[in-house]
Amino acid sequence: MHFIPIITLALAFSGSTAYAETNKGSVEFQPCRIGIAPMSVSAECAEVPVSFTHGLSVTNHEGVQKPGGVQKKESPETLTLSIAKIPARSNQPAIDPVTLLAGGPGQAATDSWSQIQAAFYPILANRDVYLIDQRGTGDSARMNCETPPEDGMSIDLDVVRLNAQQCYDEQSHATEWFTTSVAVRDLDAVRQALNIDQWNLYGVSYGTRVAQHYLRRYPQHTRSVILDAVVAPERPLGPEIPLHAQQSLNALFERCNENEGCTQAFPQLESKTNALFDALKSKPRTVQFENVTRGTLESMEFSVEHLASTVRLLSYSSYGTAILPSMLYDAANNNNLAPFARQANILTSQLGDSLAAGMHATVFCTEDAPRISVTDKAALQKTYLGDSLIDTTVANCEPWPVGVVDDDFFEPVVSDVPVLALSGAIDPITPPAYAELAIQSLSNSLHLVNEHQGHTQAPLGCMPTIMSQFIESADPSSLQVDCLERLSPPALFVDANGPLP
Repeated sequence: MHFIPIITLALAFSGSTAYAETNKGSVEFQPCRIGIAPMSVSAECAEVPVSFTHGLSVTNHEGVQKPGGVQKKESPETLTLSIAKIPARSNQPAIDPVTLLAGGPGQAATDSWSQIQAAFYPILANRDVYLIDQRGTGDSARMNCETPPEDGMSIDLDVVRLNAQQCYDEQSHATEWFTTSVAVRDLDAVRQALNIDQWNLYGVSYGTRVAQHYLRRYPQHTRSVILDAVVAPERPLGPEIPLHAQQSLNALFERCNENEGCTQAFPQLESKTNALFDALKSKPRTVQFENVTRGTLESMEFSVEHLASTVRLLSYSSYGTAILPSMLYDAANNNNLAPFARQANILTSQLGDSLAAGMHATVFCTEDAPRISVTDKAALQKTYLGDSLIDTTVANCEPWPVGVVDDDFFEPVVSDVPVLALSGAIDPITPPAYAELAIQSLSNSLHLVNEHQGHTQAPLGCMPTIMSQFIESADPSSLQVDCLERLSPPALFVDANGPLP
């Protein structure tokens, strides 16, 4: 990722004591509801036009050529971004608000808010929160794809290529300008339209990449940064996912082995799970399950890819992890795959609703795929996800042009702006090591790691209070974090009714 000389202002390092008397700026907000029903919430909404290209041009990665036959898409002069404001409870909010940078890539900030809003309750006492749908997501020229649901977990490379080409063909705008390098310029254009001098950034997962690159480009307008589930600029996402996912699953096996109730309920859980994966590799099974959305009984050909994807996605949350031993043992010991089929159906549907697949492909195929180099496929083949992810990634990116990338995008970010990094010890995709790498060049930073936790730390325990204290003080060294010692993961379920008393 990228690099720019850092110039910081003294205001970036001190707590804000100035307050805004009025909501300055020319942007007009109207009452609205944001989020995906039935979890939508009240907010104030507006639109901000931004330059489509910001005067940038496409520079391909070294050795990477645009594929032949790519259609020339529309490049309008401007693009309209959808933004929302969650007003502070104070009548005189601080002049330096917070903005949330969503994950994915492909999630809209406005859609993400209802799921994470509780984490911002202490912050909203004194600060407004702005939600800016990154270009390609939400109502900011969302890049949808009509991929057949049954193909969503396919590793048939011909199917992957066909779906990817269809997705690209469905896009109306030139996809090269829907990358992170362009998005941070959008973000600063919105800041200027709102007449904000500095703001505080909260980025989660892919949003940490956006936050770090914004800090690189606009240090003078960045007062503080919270990075939750950190993506380090130097590391492409993709080739290490199977390794991290396996480490997360191994940690679950170890936790079960150390818990008498778990070992008694699920003897030989690890070996039985491995046998289940091997059996599904040899032959998928027809599974009948209840579609909880439609209330109907359905059947599907349940493959090892369905099992692997569902295990990985459940591992993102400590609550999902808590039910995995029971589900895995029931599937392996009693041939009951219906709970996994039901979860696979739910998760596939949720991802389709929450992720703009075209934007996801544009970012990934520009910023990650060209950097993927796998020299040890044998190590990947020993994981439950295997090495197929690499091949499907390459196939999925074949139709997509390489987009705009700043020259310094893949370099560490060097800054002394206050940064709070958050990690879960068993995160299956962005492990604590990524955050450690990122903060090596962030001299005014603190890294907090929660044991037995997965992806996203903001809502957990006393973390909302810690984040609020950090934004108030803009001083990571002053934080009181002892309360995190009381944070524990949910107890492991011994059956569908829950954990032992």
